[in-house]
Amino acid sequence: MRIAATTEADSGRAIWYHQERSLLSLGVWTERRPGRGEDAEPLLVHHVPTGGGIAAVFDGAGGAGAAAVEFPSGRRRTGAWTGARLARAAAESWFHATVADDVTSHNRSGHDDRTYGGAAGEATELEKHVAGALIPMRSARSTRLVGSIRRELPTTMAAVRYRRRRRRLACRTFWAGDSRAYALAHGTGLQALTRDHTVETDALDQLLQDPPMTNMICADRDFRIDHTDTEFDLPCVLVCATDGFFGYVDTPAHFECHLLRTLRDARDVADWADLLCARVTAYTADDASLTIVALGYRNLEHLQSTFAHRTDVVTRAYWEGSVHHDAPGFSEWRRRTWSQYRTGYERRMPPAHGRTT
Repeated sequence: MRIAATTEADSGRAIWYHQERSLLSLGVWTERRPGRGEDAEPLLVHHVPTGGGIAAVFDGAGGAGAAAVEFPSGRRRTGAWTGARLARAAAESWFHATVADDVTSHNRSGHDDRTYGGAAGEATELEKHVAGALIPMRSARSTRLVGSIRRELPTTMAAVRYRRRRRRLACRTFWAGDSRAYALAHGTGLQALTRDHTVETDALDQLLQDPPMTNMICADRDFRIDHTDTEFDLPCVLVCATDGFFGYVDTPAHFECHLLRTLRDARDVADWADLLCARVTAYTADDASLTIVALGYRNLEHLQSTFAHRTDVVTRAYWEGSVHHDAPGFSEWRRRTWSQYRTGYERRMPPAHGRTT
């Protein structure tokens, strides 16, 4: 099992990065208040023998999970902090178990044209892994108030489990709450692979309203992990992010601008992660975490050249033409740019009713 290398930045920030032929990956993690952040460290694992991996992020829901959890060491953390990290550990454990199944299947069949098992079955198994990690940590004083916004160990999750199939990439996306997974295409830009579990799912209206979640991972109530399957031609870029990255921008297109403009300016993969870390801390008002996996590119220069034209397009359309918040016409400009951007962004978004196969 190969895991992305790590490097530590100053307090409250960390990056992870790895590069080899046909695989570039990075992770970014920041705390708005050092020592009090509730995003778990991003999950990045790539299994070389099978060409598969997982990228995921987890955002502890601070408002719903503010109650403290005391560990045997005497250390106290919020339920949101604890829930995000337990869900991360469970997702990684689940991935290792499924990789073992893949290896067994490959050894029996003698070829590399592996296929997924049932999507619903995988989602159910992931739910069981996550619930099995959270439920034993429930407080003995757990509230029984039906309808309360309080949750035990609440967290969101967005994860992409991928497998290479010769020149194609099969992806299964899993999510709960309002963290998101995306594909980043040089022709059409950022494409959402998840639909938030919120009362409002229009990405621009979400920036204006911050709507409440209708589903999240937690220890004291039923939750669901939705899923969808997608295939891409290689090369391909996958992104997972918590709302600290995409929830504090002027328009949904600006998140793509941040991704591509930092890619353009990066000297290497570690520098790209550093630039993203500096960029998000300059504009967000929340903890923020992100993973990026780029497969099928020879090196960073190949990735940069592939996205050079798209970077110019989004820079001219959405960055250089930005209207200041206090300027007349800002709201109209924001609606107009979202109308232009929306078709590509929602092209692969799952339907509103949830699970697809």
